[in-house]
Amino acid sequence: MKKSILFSGTAIAAILVAVVLSAFAPHSGKGDQDVAKPIPDNVMAIFQNSCAKCHTQGGSGAALANVNFTKWESYDSAKQAKKATAICKTIQAGKMPPKSFINKNPNAVLTDAQKTIICSWAK
Repeated sequence: MKKSILFSGTAIAAILVAVVLSAFAPHSGKGDQDVAKPIPDNVMAIFQNSCAKCHTQGGSGAALANVNFTKWESYDSAKQAKKATAICKTIQAGKMPPKSFINKNPNAVLTDAQKTIICSWAK
């Protein structure tokens, strides 16, 4: 009888320790996919120069409907990944920044190196 009580107590203690440790352990499972991530500083610097005027709060409605950097961290990780991929495709196709914006802001032209940085981040 004493052995079964001792065994039960030990088993319960082991389970409690495992539960407590798992609560504090870093997770690498599917749940991490839901964690939104900020845009790295080097990528954000490019966006600030070439995209932010239209794609942040106060920008154009159409631009904000596609990507809103002001709300980026409120997007879940799946939405961020989708938006990042779309950004890469759009800049590689030369569709952004638009020529009308570049005409007024010639420093907003993205270099090949900047496009590479953005697309590397998007992956």
